[in-house]
Amino acid sequence: MVVTGASGYVGTHIVDALLGAGHQVLALSRRPVPERPGLRWLHWDLTQTAPSDLPEATAVVHAAAHVNDWDPWPVQQRVTVNGTARVLAAFPTARIVLVSSCSVYPLVKGLVDESVPPTTRPLSPYPRAKIAQEELVGARPGSLILRPHAVYGPGDPTLLPRLSAARVFGRFLVPSGRRTLVHLTHVDLLAAACVAAVERPEVTGIVNVADADALPALDIVRAISTANGWPERPLLLGEALTWTIAVALEAWGHASPARKHPLLTRYSASHVARSRIFVTTRLDRDLGVAPTAPRLSTWTLEP
Repeated sequence: MVVTGASGYVGTHIVDALLGAGHQVLALSRRPVPERPGLRWLHWDLTQTAPSDLPEATAVVHAAAHVNDWDPWPVQQRVTVNGTARVLAAFPTARIVLVSSCSVYPLVKGLVDESVPPTTRPLSPYPRAKIAQEELVGARPGSLILRPHAVYGPGDPTLLPRLSAARVFGRFLVPSGRRTLVHLTHVDLLAAACVAAVERPEVTGIVNVADADALPALDIVRAISTANGWPERPLLLGEALTWTIAVALEAWGHASPARKHPLLTRYSASHVARSRIFVTTRLDRDLGVAPTAPRLSTWTLEP
C-alpha cells in the first residue's frame, strides 16, 4: 500500500493504521518518517517528477495536499492539483483512495449527503483545489473519495492552534452560535476509513467520514478548554457577526504587505458558524466503519 503525504498529521495516522492492520506500506512525503517494520519511505515532493524507483501498487491512499487555505490559487494548483495528476500518472493501475474534504460542499444548512454536488463558489483556493483534485481522481475507474470534516485529535496542528489564538482578554472568542451544530472527524476514524477503503476495492464513489454525532459549538469549546487547561470563558459570536468579521479580516489580510493569514477566514468560519450534519450511511454500510462518538478529551495541542 502507498500513502502520499505520509509525514503530515493525517498521513502519519493513516500509515500507523495500515501497519497495525498488517499491510506493507510505502510512505511518500517530503519529510522522512520513522523507520518501522513493514514500512519503506521514499522522498517525493509532488511538485517534482516522481522517483524513478517507484514500485507498482495495488492501492494508493492519496493524503498529500496543500492545506493552507490562505495561500493563493497558483500554490494550490501546483501542489494539490498538479501533484494529484503526477500521482495518477505514477500509479496508472492502482486503486486511488483520495482524502478529500467536506469543504467541497456548498454552505447549506442541515443534512448533507454524498449526492450534494460540489459548490460552484468555493470560499478559498483550498476547496477550489480539492474540487479539482476530486475531478481528477473521480475519472479513475475504481477510485474512492473520502470526505472528512474538521479533522481533530491529539497534536492537531491546524484547527486547535487557531482556536487557541482566539483566547484574548480572559475570553474565548468562538466563531459560532450557541445552538450551532458542528460535525467533526476524529483523525483515528479517518485512518480507519482509509484502511477499510483499501481492503474493500468494490466500494467506489464518495463517502463522508464524520463522528457519530454533531455537537453544539458551546459543548465543543467547553470540552477542549477542559482538555487543554484553558481558563477563558467562551463568548460565542453568532453566525452573522462571525461572517462579518471573517470578511473584514480577509480584506485586511489581502491589503497588508505581508498578506498575513487572518485569524479568521470565511473558509475557517464555514466549519463552525453554520449547522451542518454530514450523512455517514455509506461509511458504516459500505466500508463497515461505524462512526465513533466524539472524543474531545483527546483534542489537545500536545500529541
